[in-house]
Amino acid sequence: MRVVELAPAKLNLTLDVGKKHPDGYHDVISVMTGAALCDVITVESGAGEGITLTCSDPALACDEANLAYRAAQLFFSHFGIECDGVHIHLEKHIPMQAGLGGGSSDAAAVLRALRQIYAPNMTLRELERISIRLGSDVPYCICGGTTLVLGRGEQLIKKASMPACWLVLCKPEESYSTAAMYRRIDDEQPQCTIDTEAMLQALKEKDLHAVAQRIGNIFEYVLPENSAVPSIRRRLCELGAVRACMSGSGSAVFGLFAEEETAVSACEAMKEEFPHTWLAKSV
Repeated sequence: MRVVELAPAKLNLTLDVGKKHPDGYHDVISVMTGAALCDVITVESGAGEGITLTCSDPALACDEANLAYRAAQLFFSHFGIECDGVHIHLEKHIPMQAGLGGGSSDAAAVLRALRQIYAPNMTLRELERISIRLGSDVPYCICGGTTLVLGRGEQLIKKASMPACWLVLCKPEESYSTAAMYRRIDDEQPQCTIDTEAMLQALKEKDLHAVAQRIGNIFEYVLPENSAVPSIRRRLCELGAVRACMSGSGSAVFGLFAEEETAVSACEAMKEEFPHTWLAKSV
């Protein structure tokens, strides 16, 4: 059996960091939504022996170092299902080390595909519960949508949908290590207000401009010196974005646009300076 799943990018409309646990992990408070910039995941059963993985991007590992591979291992071991030979292919479009959740979304897509093949009566909630073992963004990526994410990423509360809009996503050449960015949070203790409740109210009112005014990301307050992120944000706004913000721990920036024509024009202009720029709709 062959199943194809889309793995959308995730965006953090708001992102704040809570307490640090003894094991080094932090609580998060984030409103997440999706963007129609997607990896394409193909999973095929009865394909030889064990788990095999291929990828369109030769820079990505195709073994246990890849989260998609580990997702398949977790599925079979946790549920006690015999693996009759599974091949996974990743067609990559989401950039790496961008804060767009590409690896997490790929892992979630693998879990959804394996559920279709081997356990169609299994609930997605069961996948959410086990997927936290793979990473804090994976539970959200199982179902996506606009969601309040709490704790280590395992507490998911569905919220009003993101108002329809266009997005321009821009990834500078620089990449940030998530672990390094969290160390910056610990060291610098930035003082800022990320108003999650105001964001939830704006979403409830389905007001794109109100949503845009309330986006915020604590990691923007601990950016490395000479980061391109502030200039990308400014340029997107000059080109017509209602607001722009970094996603996750970076380094990708997204701009919210009310009109398709403005977003298309902005995307073309941004590509002249930043080749890794994409146009997408909110999902």
